[in-house]
Amino acid sequence: MKKMIFEQDVRSLACGARYLGSGGGGDSNVLQLLTTRAIRECGPVPFASVFTMNESDWAVPVGIMGSPTILNEKILTGSELTNVIAALEAEKGIQARALLGFEIGGINALTPVLAAALSNLPLLDSDGMGRAFSELQMTTFHAYGITAAPVMMTTEQGGCERILSESNWEVESLARTKVMEMGGWAAISCYPMQIHEVRECAIHQTFSLAIRLGEAVRAASGDISQVVAALEHVFASSIYGPPAKLIEGKVVELQRSNCNGLLHGTLTVEGTGYYISEQLDIMFQNEYLLASLGSRELAMVPDLICVLDADTGNPILSEELENHQKVWVVAIPAPPLVRDCKMLEIVGPESYGLAHPFIPLEYLQSRTEEDRPYVFPRD
Repeated sequence: MKKMIFEQDVRSLACGARYLGSGGGGDSNVLQLLTTRAIRECGPVPFASVFTMNESDWAVPVGIMGSPTILNEKILTGSELTNVIAALEAEKGIQARALLGFEIGGINALTPVLAAALSNLPLLDSDGMGRAFSELQMTTFHAYGITAAPVMMTTEQGGCERILSESNWEVESLARTKVMEMGGWAAISCYPMQIHEVRECAIHQTFSLAIRLGEAVRAASGDISQVVAALEHVFASSIYGPPAKLIEGKVVELQRSNCNGLLHGTLTVEGTGYYISEQLDIMFQNEYLLASLGSRELAMVPDLICVLDADTGNPILSEELENHQKVWVVAIPAPPLVRDCKMLEIVGPESYGLAHPFIPLEYLQSRTEEDRPYVFPRD
């Protein structure tokens, strides 16, 4: 395991986190620059394993809630993150000994690194989603009984808001309303935990995996085949599992709409080459939720679905999709803790209103390969 996060690791972390965003998580370019500068000025971030710390010490998750688009227009300074950490410590009467992330997908893979650099606290190699999800209660922290409150929120304008509800569902609803009142985004800290609780309910080694993934993808130099090979190599030896290619082709239909601050929609990919006779439909709500060929499911949430640019292999966010884009679609098994029945109650297909109980990617792939007719390879 790495002992420190250096400047050069930030770019790799940001790169890997885009794949773990599964279409969501936001564009991290601004956070990448801010985090790199903070490490340059304050020094590398100590990288800690939860299993080497005193189990009675307190750890605090920190991140950004709201619109990544607005965040790129109303840029944070970094002090918002340290302010909410201090506010949570004061409210709870504790002293944080380490920080961790809510999610390892998109911008919130970088916010705890930025906060750790500015606060001189170690970062735990752990998060609460193993990917990106769109709501605050969609964490293993919530699934395994940690109370989100007290919740502290602030923006670049200063002033701190707090939410004290005992219901994590109500916390999400109140925070979602509050963040819109605060201008569209807010730094947020909640789910304070002692180390023994983090050990039991967090997903571990996700930051180091994202860095390894980013390093491997960057070494592939924008070649889609090499990028997918890098994904296969990194994930096959991780807590996730080997990815599966679902289709390559062109986006021929795209529908999107905003509802309650979330981006809902569908897209259709018309296959080319080996997949010439197939059409893959994908549903999304910020993140990609379900990929299917007609009535046959190929991958579903909480497993990760990634839409990749066919030229570069870069992941395409749901908000970046365009008609006629050439893409590859790849699915990745979620970590075991995210597939646990407690998590499936809050992030499984049925929690999104889909009439599909969760079926693991591995099973869907074995069933699909049996059904798919053999295609003679072309010379």
